[in-house]
Amino acid sequence: MTRKRNRAKHSGKTGGEPRFSRRLPWRARRARRASAVAEDVEQSRRGVPRRRRMLDRYGWYEQRPEGAWTTTRQAEALNLATSRRSSRHEGVVAGLNIVSGELEILDPFALYGDTISGINVCVIGDIGQGKSALIKTAFGLRQLVADRQVVILDKKPQSGCGEYTPIAQTLGAASIRFRAGGGACVNLLDPAISTGGEHAGGLSGIVPAGQEALVLAVLADSMGRELDEREKSAVGLALELVNADARDQGRAPVIRDLAMRLLDPHTDDFDTVGDRWAERGLEWGLEPGLALLRLADRDLKGLVDGETSQEIRDSLDTHPLVHFDLSALPTDGPALRVVMTVINTWLANRLAARSSRFAQTILVVEEGWHVAQGSTGEVFQTNMKLSRGLGLCTVSAFHHISDLPVDSPARALMQEASIVVLMGQGREDDVRETCRMYRLPPGTEETLMRLGRGQALVKIGRRDPFLLQHIRSPLEVELTDTDSAVKGVSAA
Repeated sequence: MTRKRNRAKHSGKTGGEPRFSRRLPWRARRARRASAVAEDVEQSRRGVPRRRRMLDRYGWYEQRPEGAWTTTRQAEALNLATSRRSSRHEGVVAGLNIVSGELEILDPFALYGDTISGINVCVIGDIGQGKSALIKTAFGLRQLVADRQVVILDKKPQSGCGEYTPIAQTLGAASIRFRAGGGACVNLLDPAISTGGEHAGGLSGIVPAGQEALVLAVLADSMGRELDEREKSAVGLALELVNADARDQGRAPVIRDLAMRLLDPHTDDFDTVGDRWAERGLEWGLEPGLALLRLADRDLKGLVDGETSQEIRDSLDTHPLVHFDLSALPTDGPALRVVMTVINTWLANRLAARSSRFAQTILVVEEGWHVAQGSTGEVFQTNMKLSRGLGLCTVSAFHHISDLPVDSPARALMQEASIVVLMGQGREDDVRETCRMYRLPPGTEETLMRLGRGQALVKIGRRDPFLLQHIRSPLEVELTDTDSAVKGVSAA
């Protein structure tokens, strides 16, 4: 035993390995120590913590294959892609980003130029998902604080009046109520609506739809067909003559004047078309005249057939909130659609006339599908194309977009919006059509169907979509309540 142990010691074997294999030559060890000292000096100079040899021997600085327990608060620093706060602070806040927790701004005027190239907004979602609450706060009440004017076309009834009536009463604004056969009236031939020329004091080239385009659109929807060239010529000529006569008499023309001029024209009205057609031209306005007379006496009686009410003419100058209560108008027939389009055209022309004041205005259309049908819908869409020049942001709300035809003006209104707020939708066809229209990434369909009330998927310009949680103050919750009729309590 003694010989074997001595022999093993002499040969340098321990555990089956040569003794000299475990230790480097003394020169190599000294060089390594010198390198380690130099590295420690360099790290100290750079402010890097010194790496200790004892801890290094036990693997303290090596990567661990298993994870370490932590808390949500501690792990926020590791999620650098979403924990960075936005540097934007100007504009009206709508709510919180569900993923990052930061405040999100849906202010079209504040975002214009940097993020979006247009200022129109579209809100899509099922009934009861919080569309109205979001519009009333983010694009209504809070916009007033930013010194902007808000005009509301209120169609949804609540407790016998429009659902925006409590907000108007709280702010001391008048509710301009339209009723068939009586109430407020906005003249289809109001002198404030352009007759084809530039607006005095306005911006060059910014001219919304005029009287002739508006009348032709109303006639096309009423007659159920497009007017031919002879009828258009008769309407245009009669409109020019009626406006001239009304100016001489110091009053505003009305559609009954136009109807009677088409039905009973003067013998020299068509002298401008030549001797051959002058007599025949007297018959060209028969059908348009009969249609206008029917609108004045029945379908639109008391709505657009008289001079514009004084409260409407003064509305833009008396209060920052202008509330048009259309809840009493029937949804069947042309009355609601025509009144909405006439108000929109009147407003666009008024804004064009005062565009040199650089005022910012928001037009809220809760039931957007009413104004997005037929020829009047095309007029509404034409006016929206001038939104940047007019400083007019149109906020429209829709639901069940799969029910709308592909070539309808409603689709154009939704596609031209620069800010799109998508709230919860329960129908698969609506979800698929929404994702196709806005080119949303795969998997968004399930997200839209699982959104809770007050939550939305927001798409702003070319920015990636993000999830928003709408936040309301206690006062806003009270003012935006629309469940009074269901719950059996009075509205605020």
